[in-house]
Amino acid sequence: MGTRAGIKVHPILTIVLALAVCSEAAYSRDNGQTLGSGPPKRADVTKPPTARVQNKSEGKVSFKTLPHDVLHDQAFLWLRPFRLQSRDLPWAGAFLGTTTGLMFTDNNVAQKLAANPPGRGYDFSQTVTKLGTPLYASAIMGTVYLAGLASKSKHAQATGILGIRAVADSMIIVQSLKAITQRPRPTLPGGVILNHNADGEFFAGGNSFPSGHAAGSFALATVVAQRNRNRPWVSVAAYSLAGLVSVPRITERRHFPSDFFVGAVLGCLIGRHVAHSAEGRSPSVWNHLQIDPYPTRGGGSGISVTWNFH
Repeated sequence: MGTRAGIKVHPILTIVLALAVCSEAAYSRDNGQTLGSGPPKRADVTKPPTARVQNKSEGKVSFKTLPHDVLHDQAFLWLRPFRLQSRDLPWAGAFLGTTTGLMFTDNNVAQKLAANPPGRGYDFSQTVTKLGTPLYASAIMGTVYLAGLASKSKHAQATGILGIRAVADSMIIVQSLKAITQRPRPTLPGGVILNHNADGEFFAGGNSFPSGHAAGSFALATVVAQRNRNRPWVSVAAYSLAGLVSVPRITERRHFPSDFFVGAVLGCLIGRHVAHSAEGRSPSVWNHLQIDPYPTRGGGSGISVTWNFH
């Protein structure tokens, strides 16, 4: 008997890649950036200001500056909650209120799910949430980057790099918060055995809060949406896919509702910051802060922190 080897490609992943590549190809075609596209149409000359800002900054986004950009993002994102302004209060209050309300329902939802044996819905959740891992997210944005190289689209190349940067930022923040909050997951792997009675308690040794799937997928979706603001269908598709791969983490018994909500909000904020900083729109005086890695004597490494007062 012979053996047959092959590569199994998930159908949803194929759809995601197709949507991502098609949206970037459409953007490039409308802006006269693809090979053989010729001069741009007359309508393209009067592009909105956001598109012009994006085109001027595409060359500044590269893999070479990725470590520096991620370090700079971390400094900004961790300090941002301490610099709330009056215009931030409505959404901050809505966020805290929604999170608190969901926490009151966490144990009830998790215990009811854990009490029922896994069925077809559980199997579906387990399958689809695999697309929310950092590996899949990086593969999607890597494909967008390669498509940009093939079509000589700087916009697509920058979008791919920014997507990877947003995922990296979300991973660092989420893993740090997991280590701080120590919230056990609703169930152990398999979804059958109760873990800490699915009570949602914090500081009890765990890594449930917040959801990394939600943070990473919504960070990626926000970057794609912000980079294609003139195409509403791209935003709808991006956020729908983000929800598809992260919401089932609740029905998979691996996260509480508040875990998902907080992760999704964090992802949106991270993605928005990354997309806007690439356009030169990163707010506040903290743009004067510069954090750079540098090698030290003896083969070690360190971090240089400088502040530009000009």
